[in-house]
Amino acid sequence: MVKIVFFDVKPYDKKFLEPLVAELKEPVEVSYLDSKLNKDTVELAKDADIISLFVHDKVEKEMFDKLKCTMIACRSAGFDYVDLTECAARKIKVATVPSYSPSSIAEFAVGLSINLARNLRMAFERSKNADLSLTSKLLGFEMKGKTVGVFGTGRIGKLVCEIFRGFKMNVIAFDVYEDKEWAAQNQVEYVKTKDEVYARSDIISLHAPLTKENMHMIDSKAIEKMKNGVLIVNTGRGGLIDTKALIDGIKSRKIGGAALDVYEKENLSFDHDWFSVEEGIMPDEDLSVLLGFPNVLVTAHQAYFTQEALKEIANVTISNIAEYLQKAKEQPDRGFSLKNAPRV
Repeated sequence: MVKIVFFDVKPYDKKFLEPLVAELKEPVEVSYLDSKLNKDTVELAKDADIISLFVHDKVEKEMFDKLKCTMIACRSAGFDYVDLTECAARKIKVATVPSYSPSSIAEFAVGLSINLARNLRMAFERSKNADLSLTSKLLGFEMKGKTVGVFGTGRIGKLVCEIFRGFKMNVIAFDVYEDKEWAAQNQVEYVKTKDEVYARSDIISLHAPLTKENMHMIDSKAIEKMKNGVLIVNTGRGGLIDTKALIDGIKSRKIGGAALDVYEKENLSFDHDWFSVEEGIMPDEDLSVLLGFPNVLVTAHQAYFTQEALKEIANVTISNIAEYLQKAKEQPDRGFSLKNAPRV
């Protein structure tokens, strides 16, 4: 019997996964674990034939000798938490969920932009303290007529551009692969360099993949080229932003505000309730600093978190597992490819 272990599973995940697992044609023994997979918990996966992971799990090279699995089913579009080189060497098949409700993330990104433009965090905190007065600190700006720069025009980035156009904003975009037909239909202007996005944008929204070229694409040099008071929204990958440079930019008021649903060191602090943990101290000083700024919004990687997205993640994950089981039966040497294998 095939053993499948799902890591980092919350009750809301299990609700969507369990009925679909029951429909698999192959007999399986399934475990749903709240624990995240890492070098300290790898023993929990030692007997699994298939492991399913989420974004806060980590499979590093030194862990593979303790694994017998022949497939890793990622429940995310990203796969940077899995050592693909080692997987290939050991013929471990990897599958991802390339797209799950892009609208969920796109709508969230635009919502964060509006929050920053109208200082809603500060307004909410003041009203909680019964301060219903107006102050210049709450003075915002209209989206209409402003320029938004979008990095990455995949499924999510395109939807973001289209929503911003609905606000009658000027939308510019940078992507190595330009979809010129789509851009013409939606009045989106592709620009040739990142620097042009930095220089022209009132709001910058990040939807690019985390490649070597894009690592810390928002750094001190990039920030210097931006407009004074620029707003930065990141629902893409945490490593796109150099956190130290972002903090410096906010302190100098070069950056007017930032909204982060992802964070480069989120494995340290995300997915924890630090407020209710007894004697718990957040281990990340930079994140503590960011949370203290009134013009910064930090959300816990929740842009995807809708009923529609969770349903799609479960559907595609179990479909990936079913495809693997069928092909592995037909080709035991695993000389096949999976439809949703990572694209690198």
